[in-house]
Amino acid sequence: MKILKNIITGIGILAALLCALIIFSAVNPGITETLSSLLSGEGFPSQEEESGAAQEQVEPFYEEEPVFSDELSDMPSETEEEPTDDSTLPEEDEEMGSGQTVQRQPEEPDRNYSRSESSGERVRGMNGYEPPSESGVSVPEAVSGKSGYQPITEKSEELPDAEGGEYTSDLGYGETGDNLSFDSIFYPYYQMLDPKGQHLYRQIYANAAAYNAAFVPIEAVPVSELKDVIMAVYNDHPELFWLNTVFTCRYDQNKICAELELEFNMTLEELTVSSKTFYNITNEILSQVQGLSVNEKERRLHDILIERVEYDKGVDKNQSAYSALVDGKSVCAGYARAYQYLMQRTGIPCFYCTGYAGTDHAWNIVGLDDGYYNVDVTWDDTEGGQYDYFNKTDEAYADTHVRRELSVNLPKCEGQRYAVQ
Repeated sequence: MKILKNIITGIGILAALLCALIIFSAVNPGITETLSSLLSGEGFPSQEEESGAAQEQVEPFYEEEPVFSDELSDMPSETEEEPTDDSTLPEEDEEMGSGQTVQRQPEEPDRNYSRSESSGERVRGMNGYEPPSESGVSVPEAVSGKSGYQPITEKSEELPDAEGGEYTSDLGYGETGDNLSFDSIFYPYYQMLDPKGQHLYRQIYANAAAYNAAFVPIEAVPVSELKDVIMAVYNDHPELFWLNTVFTCRYDQNKICAELELEFNMTLEELTVSSKTFYNITNEILSQVQGLSVNEKERRLHDILIERVEYDKGVDKNQSAYSALVDGKSVCAGYARAYQYLMQRTGIPCFYCTGYAGTDHAWNIVGLDDGYYNVDVTWDDTEGGQYDYFNKTDEAYADTHVRRELSVNLPKCEGQRYAVQ
């Protein structure tokens, strides 16, 4: 009898709960769909969704070697992302196309793109680097003359004045690059620019990658500020080996760049063939460092370049990684950009650093697990001096190398564990 009473009580409680649920569902119709999806399993995130939600920005380079084809569209690209507000085209310029009149008015920049001068002025970098005095630089005889870096050079042309400051361009924006993002670990120069400069950087990179030389800048940038943006793109991307260090800015009466033209060192037809050669050679080199530790890869790639490359000021394309890796002859710029590219492909941060070493010069800054180091492959390509300028601190470089322009903003080199005495 007691058991029967308990059963009846339990049934009553269940009936009351069921009635409450029916009433609650009537008041909140959405609860029915939610319960249904949960019971069917559709309301739970899949494993792929969970991993996708937790995934951060994809690194631009991988340990596995990518497969390349003859098509330029298959070259390594940067991480794609949804455009943010700062990368959206200005509303008044969205419909701009060929032959359309564009109004360019001067704007007050949020901040200057340039953070240093190349005139010898000592400017503290944003990461704490303090350039030593260039008057104290002394170049050892063994490496005297082993330079050859050509700074970014601007050709300015004033456009004919038009009424109201308007200028009719036959060019459009070309590629905007608004679907691209650049990891700060590998692309430090991009991070040195303000949002407007980064927007223009993305456009310049995308047009260079698409072999589109001439276009209208997507941001109204004064002539005086354009050089640093071009420099940032060039310094970050050794894979753009067809991009020269010279560009042309055609500006209006307000000193705003209305047309930008890049300079390439080969035709599109040549590039289609050269790109395959370039990637085949770099893949072969990278196969030699598979399975090595990070610091072993760093040293081995340094040694491979010294074995393969001969210093030669007269070689064509000597500011590019192509000259060093394919032609086997180059100057400091080619050595440094080849090393940067190979190191990036292995996933090791390596930056292109420019400055003064008795004359204009280029070398690298490498990031290892305990900090950053200076590496000058060009000067190490000397009989009996293979590691004289390998993995050195800023203090050790103070008498021979002084950073200039945007390179003063690269990280300080204070690593000790892998320093070569």
